[in-house]
Order: sequence, then C-alpha cells, then structure tokens
Amino acid sequence: MIHSDSIVRRNPDIIAAGVDEEVVMMSADCGQYFGLSSLAAHIWRLTEEPVRIDNLVELLCQHYDIDPVSCEADTLDFAQKMLDAGLFEEINH
Repeated sequence: MIHSDSIVRRNPDIIAAGVDEEVVMMSADCGQYFGLSSLAAHIWRLTEEPVRIDNLVELLCQHYDIDPVSCEADTLDFAQKMLDAGLFEEINH
C-alpha cells in the first residue's frame, strides 16, 4: 500500500512516448497499451527518478491550482493504480 512517505519511480522497462501533452505506454511483458492524460503524463515525467509521494504532491500543487489534501488523495490513488499495473515501482527506503 502506497503512503505519503513511499518512494516511487516509473518502471524503466515500460516503453513510453509523448503525444502532445499525453503519454502513450506499452508493457512489453504484458503486451498492453496504456494512455495517460496531461496531468498523469506530468506525474509520469516527474517519476523518471525516485521521488517521495509527499514531494510529488508538493510539486503538483506548485504547478496546478489544487488543494494539498485533494492532491495527496488523488496522487496516492493514482500511484497505487500505477503500481498495481506494473507501471510504477516502489523503492524501499
């Protein structure tokens, strides 16, 4: 389970390409395609290197007009879904 102090990064084995402000990804292991909206694509770009969820939330709040509580809840939910799909990796700290 992802928490605000969890450290995540995108799975380096995922093939991804930017299309306008969105990202299209493919998992060669699963043979599945995924698409990310512009906000999700921004998160994808921010997780190229390992990042703590609370730091990610702070970066997103600086960039978007969103309150920190909602941002944290949405980011935790998104990160968990990405982790469950094998698109993110959780880094042990």
